Amino acid sequence: MDAPIRKSLHELDEVDWGSLRTAHGTADHVPDALKALARADDPEAVREAYWRLDNYIVLQGTIYPSVLPAVPYILDLLLSAPPGPRRIAAYDLLIEIARGVPDPADPTAAGLPERVRPLIASGRAAYEHDLRDAADPALRRRALDLLTTISDDPEGLRALLDDVDPGPDEQLGRELERARAEA
Repeated sequence: MDAPIRKSLHELDEVDWGSLRTAHGTADHVPDALKALARADDPEAVREAYWRLDNYIVLQGTIYPSVLPAVPYILDLLLSAPPGPRRIAAYDLLIEIARGVPDPADPTAAGLPERVRPLIASGRAAYEHDLRDAADPALRRRALDLLTTISDDPEGLRALLDDVDPGPDEQLGRELERARAEA
């Protein structure tokens, strides 16, 4: 399996964020929002940083051109954050982005889902690990949600899901059963 497509925060200035659109203008603030999410040390700081990304690079199911360079940084945050609110926020962003459709009013957004999904899918091994082994039920449920969203191999997904023990988490058990039925 290929390595995840990720970028560390020290590479943020390699992107001309001001030339990229968000739902509310340019993406000039996105590097600071990513840095804020990476250093957030309590749930409130994570929530504030999250909302500086959600509703901008993705808004109510619509993704904007700024999402494409942002995903490798979000993936890096997910892969480097310990279990907890930052990792959950990174999952939530990736789930929203993976489900997103391009802004129909922006011709530069055409084809974004086809370009962004492989970036997100490159972290599949980490998502599978979290689904199987994370101690935090919220992480396991989000890993399941992301995996079912990005899966393009129903048989492989079904085999993975059949191999997952939900343990005492009844909600995860129900979500696994639903995902197995839909795979």
